[in-house]
Amino acid sequence: MSRLTLPDLTTKAIDAARLLAQEGCREHTIRRALGLTVPQWKALKEDTEAGELSPLALALEEGRAEGAGDIIAFMKKRMGEGSERAAEFLADRVFQLGRGDGNADVPRVAIFIQAAMSPDEYARVIAVQQQPGVLTHER
Repeated sequence: MSRLTLPDLTTKAIDAARLLAQEGCREHTIRRALGLTVPQWKALKEDTEAGELSPLALALEEGRAEGAGDIIAFMKKRMGEGSERAAEFLADRVFQLGRGDGNADVPRVAIFIQAAMSPDEYARVIAVQQQPGVLTHER
């Protein structure tokens, strides 16, 4: 049986993988851009003997995180400009509002505010008190 030979990835190749991951490229595209076979790719992504991420896996994770940060910053800017779609994107995909945490035993409360308010303004509009089994609001 032949032994798999692994290429030494240069700093330039690792940086390219990070950049491609940041841009949202899929792993098979990054693998092809680096000229790696599937077995080489899998072997280069394996954790080190110390249990740490390999340089390639670390570059991929860092790139994905940077890309996600870029998208969030862009959408926050768009939301600040009044884009409802950007607000919906952030609420659904980033902050996961409206998604349960799997705990169906506790009551859920949804509050929709049509305009931004300061904490003092919000306190004047609604005060929520929780009593055993009862939620009330005062105006």
